[in-house]
Amino acid sequence: MTEHMTFAEVKKTVVKIPIYQVIIGLLIATIFYFFQGQSAAISASSGALISALGSLAFAVIVTWPFGDTQSLVGRMFKGEIMKFIVIGILFYVAITNYTFQLMPLLIGFIATLLAFWVALLTSFK
Repeated sequence: MTEHMTFAEVKKTVVKIPIYQVIIGLLIATIFYFFQGQSAAISASSGALISALGSLAFAVIVTWPFGDTQSLVGRMFKGEIMKFIVIGILFYVAITNYTFQLMPLLIGFIATLLAFWVALLTSFK
């Protein structure tokens, strides 16, 4: 049996995720810095930042104070849609306007995106 989480517990969880993603992104960027240099580290941290900003958009939609706490599932769905939109826009800007290395950018993004899903799957059983 699963127990129901309160809205305060949900808010606490979704606000922590972008913070953890930034920490993971810094670790990934540090690893890239030591093995491939500054350019790769900046690319990896940019990918992590894209993921963290997407998660922050999700957290803002879910925890927005002016809404019905009963519609939490709908707010999470809207938050996920907004997260994809933010990520898409930021990737477009990153790829078209900057000279990031593609693999470190994607690895930084994927590592932090996995952290998002692991956190959600372990928190909302």
